[in-house]
Amino acid sequence: MKTKFKGDLGLQFTIHIANHYSVPELVKLAALSEAKGFDQVWVNDNLTYRNLFVVLAAMASSVPIRLGTAIMVPYFRNPVDLADTIAAITELTDGREFSVGIARGASMIAGKQVEAEKPLTIIRETVSSVNTLLAGDSTYFRDYPHLAKYFHLNPEREFKLNFSPGAPVRFYSGGGGPKNLKIAGEIMDGILIGGYYIPLAKSGRLEGILGPSRAVASESQPAKSMYDTCELNVSISHDRERALEFAKPYVSHILPTLRDMGFSDEELFVAGVEPSLVDTLEEAFSNGATVPEASKLVPDEAVKSCFVAGSPEECQHQIKQLMDTAQTLDFDQVCFAKLGPDYAEAISLLRDEILTK
Repeated sequence: MKTKFKGDLGLQFTIHIANHYSVPELVKLAALSEAKGFDQVWVNDNLTYRNLFVVLAAMASSVPIRLGTAIMVPYFRNPVDLADTIAAITELTDGREFSVGIARGASMIAGKQVEAEKPLTIIRETVSSVNTLLAGDSTYFRDYPHLAKYFHLNPEREFKLNFSPGAPVRFYSGGGGPKNLKIAGEIMDGILIGGYYIPLAKSGRLEGILGPSRAVASESQPAKSMYDTCELNVSISHDRERALEFAKPYVSHILPTLRDMGFSDEELFVAGVEPSLVDTLEEAFSNGATVPEASKLVPDEAVKSCFVAGSPEECQHQIKQLMDTAQTLDFDQVCFAKLGPDYAEAISLLRDEILTK
């Protein structure tokens, strides 16, 4: 597959859905990713599932590949604990960057688990305080009052890490709203456009999202080279029906969020989805439907609005188009996210039957 895209290639392991993989199995999948020539593995963050930092530390100890969080939820752990956890993991990475994608978390999951107070402020204060700690400087949480209050940290207590990171740590905004992206431009190292990349690309919205953030970055951090990543949702398998069914739970909760993001009916059509389906899903969730229940309402043809799904043959052209778009929009990495019902199969199919043809 010939594509214009010249950047890095990543993979996202969505471990709350891939819950059947143990930590040793996830490490083996990371090793397969490195062997197939991928540049980075990202792991997502959910309570009650395998802790993402345990998974990442296990990977870092044996697999020579760049690692990151996509995304880390700041409400799940206090900033001092976060800083010393990240710094400890960097001692295992042989100097490779450790990437921290950060956002408030999905409203359907994290939003129901924690009181997500002042998300923009919490994200800003988390990035600033953790960077200060990682730099070896003293930190007083009187300078970060919302974190101090949320985590009951003594605002007058001096905090300072007693060891230094072994590799660079860089932060990427996983929030796609204009205020999130402004914060990214001011104090982070890039942005991570998550699972909405496909509808955002099809609707033509991405230029309007990327431009302001990049403009802020060029003004606020002119010496820094920003690094932007897009997550390309895929579900690939030789078993086409299984690939489609794997994608539908994601689609069922992505589509209602598009309307929350301001997508018009016309934009939904362009993205490949009937507005009436979004109405149906919104009503189902408001009546208490679970994601598995709502996924049964998603027809096969609606999956393409948010995913490239199916057999390798039918996915190849769609992936090429979306990677070409990523190059046009100056993304530095395309991260293949969700992958499919069998991670090892999907990783191998991506490299051996799609990206190399």
